[in-house]
Amino acid sequence: MSDRAARAAPPPSDAWLGPVLLSAGVLSPDEAQELAAAGVESVWRAAVERGFTSSDRVAAALAQSFKVPMADLAAADARAATLLPEAMARKHQVVALAVSDRIIRIATADPRDLNVEQSLGFVTGREVRFEVAPPAAIAEKLDELYRPEKSINRLLSGLNAGSVEQIEDPSPAETRDPSLDAPMAKLVDAMIGDAVRERASDIHAEVIDGGTAVRYRVDGVLREVMRLPESACPALVRRVKILAKLDVTNALRPQDGRTATRVDGQAVDLRVSTLPIARRGEKVVIRILDRTNLRSGIEHLGLPEDEHVMLRRLLGHREGMVLVTGPTGSGKTTTLYAMLNELKDGKVNIVTVEDPVEYDMPGISQIQVNEAQGLTFATSLRSVLRQDPDILLVGEIRDNETAKTAVQAGLSGHMVLSTLHTNDAPSAIVRLRDIGVDAFKAATVLKGVLAQRLVRRLCDACATPVPVDSLPVDARPPAGRAAIPRKPVGCRACNGLGYQGRLAILEILPVDEAVARAIDSAQHTEVIAAAGRRAGMRTLWESGLLRVWAGQTSLDELVRVLGEPAADETVAAVPGAVATGAGSSLVPERVQRAVAPAAASGGTRVLIADDDPQMRRLIRTVLEREGFAVTEAGDGLDALDAVEQAAPDLLLLDMDMPRLDGMGVLEEIRARVRTATLPVIVLTARGGETEADALELGADDFLAKPVQPRSLTARVRAVLKRARA
Repeated sequence: MSDRAARAAPPPSDAWLGPVLLSAGVLSPDEAQELAAAGVESVWRAAVERGFTSSDRVAAALAQSFKVPMADLAAADARAATLLPEAMARKHQVVALAVSDRIIRIATADPRDLNVEQSLGFVTGREVRFEVAPPAAIAEKLDELYRPEKSINRLLSGLNAGSVEQIEDPSPAETRDPSLDAPMAKLVDAMIGDAVRERASDIHAEVIDGGTAVRYRVDGVLREVMRLPESACPALVRRVKILAKLDVTNALRPQDGRTATRVDGQAVDLRVSTLPIARRGEKVVIRILDRTNLRSGIEHLGLPEDEHVMLRRLLGHREGMVLVTGPTGSGKTTTLYAMLNELKDGKVNIVTVEDPVEYDMPGISQIQVNEAQGLTFATSLRSVLRQDPDILLVGEIRDNETAKTAVQAGLSGHMVLSTLHTNDAPSAIVRLRDIGVDAFKAATVLKGVLAQRLVRRLCDACATPVPVDSLPVDARPPAGRAAIPRKPVGCRACNGLGYQGRLAILEILPVDEAVARAIDSAQHTEVIAAAGRRAGMRTLWESGLLRVWAGQTSLDELVRVLGEPAADETVAAVPGAVATGAGSSLVPERVQRAVAPAAASGGTRVLIADDDPQMRRLIRTVLEREGFAVTEAGDGLDALDAVEQAAPDLLLLDMDMPRLDGMGVLEEIRARVRTATLPVIVLTARGGETEADALELGADDFLAKPVQPRSLTARVRAVLKRARA
């Protein structure tokens, strides 16, 4: 813009803001002069877009200058908006936050406008109390409250909808809400397509903190991908119910259904579950079923050679029982289907009894359990046995009747595959005894037990090798064994996570003569496990160490999934490994001591994680003046890397950061063994429930912005003192 055009342009509506920010120290004199000479439409927006400051800092400066609170738009009560007509709210760019009999709290970007205050008081009949919020955030909140379809369309514009086609036509048209269901239908299609491309296994949608949070579970970890208005949740649930042919009129009971769709030409099965949540409407979970599992055999499980041979040996039996154990989501169904594909040769009769039937497998008779109609696992099994099956898959052994029928089938010439919910393989025998299976029958029918977990696979595009010496002493490979342990870094291919995909770690307990004797004599799990080790069993931890040594996963990921290793677990059972001494163990304290970097010199180390460079500079100046050694990180993922590399004594953590917000950083830090006790002080300009949420996740203290230097140093010293006590 030329100088003449700048002089001719009308002054911005918030021209008053420049002097306020200058006096508050948010803008320098040069920056304020540049904005005044540029002829901008909005001082607030231009200051942020040019990188002079952040929107939160501007709001905090206004709140301090005019002695009003910071607004928490996420906590806005939709009922308060009913008192304020949309036309007036948009005219003055204000949001009604909360209302009582005599007071209404209003979010505004201009807390000095007394004329607006009087007008709003006249319309609402209440005393107006202003709170400060950024104008862009106010505009988005107005759309959420008065035009939720605009928020949905805005999200749609940012999603890659691709090609999503419903295989079965949803209906009926009369159940649709015309105000929201048209954009919501597009959003649900785009959401499903996006989740499939992101390799998500589940989509979760529910009301959280005044909004509808949509989260994907990728590689076993949930992450939020979008936040819709709270008013959009019923329309989203209704649309998903229509797709799954569920009852859209009944929101008071759980419902389950399924549907199918095509994403970019690929057929995808979806399993839908809805659940009423107290005072928050319904929650919906969409399970995405990958049909490629139908073609997987045990060679696709990626097992080490000795485990692969052991599993094939178990499947070589033509009678008896093989159990797969593990918690929900540990890949048991995928492993069982791989076993069926291994056994399916067209010469045997294979029948499955499942709840639910997740995949339709050609060449196999599959029965869906329906307890409401009396078709339970036990009754289905009794009917199936009259069909002369060679191989039976029982989805889960839950009760005495099912267990006894399955055991009897295994004893009478059938091969039975099934699952149990136990933590490890030896515990499955104790679980069978608890259900009521006689010890001598279990010893006779069992051919083997598999315990299974899934760990995230390191991203091959960015994972970097680490020295073997960086592993704990008891987790290092034996001398002479090749090992290439790696650590996650994060890149575009893995969305900055450092991991891509998952792999299984197995604990295979073959039931030989010695193990059978231990089962028959009703021995404790320790005795059964000892006999299993002599037969070649490797624990889950030891199996996971093989994956760490091969550079397929990281030690941190192994600890995250398996938790604390048992005190008697050593690497002695790993082929070629040598224990470091009797009773050598991998206890978490030793893991933490061995992995943690050496202490740096130069005083107490503080890491500042904040996306605002001016805020980082301010805090750094204050702390370095007090003798602290300070490092910085500009976003959440950089903060996690800095915690690993710099090993700080304390973390100052901002809540609003790109790539990964403060809550995500705090949750990840507390989940890691090496950083679980790291002192964390949360910095934020938010109000409402943010402090409580942060403290529940494990924050040690909470400091509101704008930060006062004296309060900052006092809190840092107090938290460090408590941590060292």
